Amino acid sequence: MTGPAAPGLVDRPARIEALITVLVQTAPDAEPGVVDELVELLHGVGSPLARAIARVVELVVELVVAPGIALPPLAMACATLADGLRGKLGERELEAARYEIDTLMPLPDRAPVIAAPDVPLSALRRRDG
Repeated sequence: MTGPAAPGLVDRPARIEALITVLVQTAPDAEPGVVDELVELLHGVGSPLARAIARVVELVVELVVAPGIALPPLAMACATLADGLRGKLGERELEAARYEIDTLMPLPDRAPVIAAPDVPLSALRRRDG
């Protein structure tokens, strides 16, 4: 189940569900082959939901996002994506799942610091009138 399958023989929705199941069952020890195949399949789908799932899977593997927090919603999103690919769900459901996955993306620790003003004080002049 962990090796790459021949491209023409893959039932993409079923394979995505199988691979995310393996990730959930083996967490936190993700097999690189499983992750690579899942991310490749998701990029092959190319939808906003698939791209969001792929990015969060990569962040989980890099330990930027905690597996215990991310894997359950990722599994649900993969099931939603698979049902969407099968024509069982519409754009509304897929977009809702994408939104949920996007909430797993890390936020910056703080706002960027502005080192210098855009306009120097010497360039400012008082208006007359």
